[in-house]
Amino acid sequence: MRKLIDRLARVPLQVVGAALTLGAVLLAAHYALIDHVRATGQEEPAQWVGGLTVKWYWVLIPVSLIALWARRRDRQGPVGRAGAIMLASGPLMHVAVTVGAIVWGALMGRGDLPTGFMVVEMLMYVFYLGVLVIGLAFLLDGGVRWWGAATVAGLVLEFLVPYGGAAAFTVFGLCLVAYGLRRPVPAGHL
Repeated sequence: MRKLIDRLARVPLQVVGAALTLGAVLLAAHYALIDHVRATGQEEPAQWVGGLTVKWYWVLIPVSLIALWARRRDRQGPVGRAGAIMLASGPLMHVAVTVGAIVWGALMGRGDLPTGFMVVEMLMYVFYLGVLVIGLAFLLDGGVRWWGAATVAGLVLEFLVPYGGAAAFTVFGLCLVAYGLRRPVPAGHL
């Protein structure tokens, strides 16, 4: 695990920002697709189709935030560590639902996953709590308070404004890309 965290810490800030931006764009695309399907009365695509396409935001956004934490983990303490652990529930949920949907729906031809299996989606609440905790850890870290403000704003806007979280994380990701291009700083020396 330590090797993975060390590798994430060395990912250039521009790449982390681009991944966060892509995740936010996919989140907005998912919302737009759902709005379109509901407005036209069409049937929603199978879960495995969504898992292999637009729902990759469940991986990109948390891994991007974990990569940011990994760069500052020595300054974040137990609050940052707890947030990073909770953020890992997003990719775990995505993998579980996508693999389950592929086996159940695509390979076995039984349609969408049964409701009982979808209890695994409850991990999204752990993920949301992780976003809040990691945002607070960034706010407490004097060197990257703007990361914390952007992270918490993205979470709050996700619940208050349609497409708000996607917009906030897109702006945050683009700011990370610009910051990384302007100030190429070795990992750990932010």
